[in-house]
Amino acid sequence: MVTDDLPLENSDSTAVQDVTTVSLPESATIIEETTPSTSNGQTDELHVCITDHKATVRERVGDTLFEFNAGSFFQNNNSILLPLVEYVRDAIFSGHSDNSPTHLVDTYCGAGFFSLTLAPYFSVVTGVEISADSIASARHNAQLNSLPPPASPPHPTIKTKSITFSAGKSESIFDSVSDFPPEKTVVIIDPPRKGCDKEFLKQLVQFKPSRLVYVSCNVHTQARDLGDLIRMMADGMEGGHTYVIESLRGFDLFPQTAHVESVAVLRLAQS
Repeated sequence: MVTDDLPLENSDSTAVQDVTTVSLPESATIIEETTPSTSNGQTDELHVCITDHKATVRERVGDTLFEFNAGSFFQNNNSILLPLVEYVRDAIFSGHSDNSPTHLVDTYCGAGFFSLTLAPYFSVVTGVEISADSIASARHNAQLNSLPPPASPPHPTIKTKSITFSAGKSESIFDSVSDFPPEKTVVIIDPPRKGCDKEFLKQLVQFKPSRLVYVSCNVHTQARDLGDLIRMMADGMEGGHTYVIESLRGFDLFPQTAHVESVAVLRLAQS
């Protein structure tokens, strides 16, 4: 619920002063008052609700900042997003100590949610999205987070050497990553509720990345697409390979509803 007149939970006058002197756009309404403090080396930020669909929203997920148009898509329920990203990261790199993936392809990338939160763990990252506005946001967010970092001096923990975003249909994404080594590439699929087009799945089968992560807000289309993918692999006899599901987990991004965010992690294996 959003209201213009919220009671302050902390009656301390300093906290009131710190909140009331913050300059907010007309489209913003305070939904949480926080006494300014520092945690993990970062200053707590005021939480606001943007009511103008043309305004700019700022979100923080872990150490990564995002800015995007309020009317565009972004994952909801910020409290679950960091555990979601950490699960995807850990699932990607488990069992890969000697042959870790180096390339990431983020299809249906939006404002760069997975591309940017996972970028530090990959050398080369590319994101594709049909919305030119979202691609503009993704490029802006890469700059906002200084990705990739300057080549000199090298960053001790961030591996990213290249990150690019391109506007175009995911059905033709693999044309632009033909130089990516499939055996060292992870593809993240995060489509809208309708799921993936058959043409996209056909190209995915031909590319054969070592790992797939399919994130979906519709378990029915996710199950349909994964079934189609495995059948296409079998019908084409793709070098005797197929995809096997290593893990499947739900995240409650939509509490008190019948919906769940489902994350399937698949590995290319000998059939």
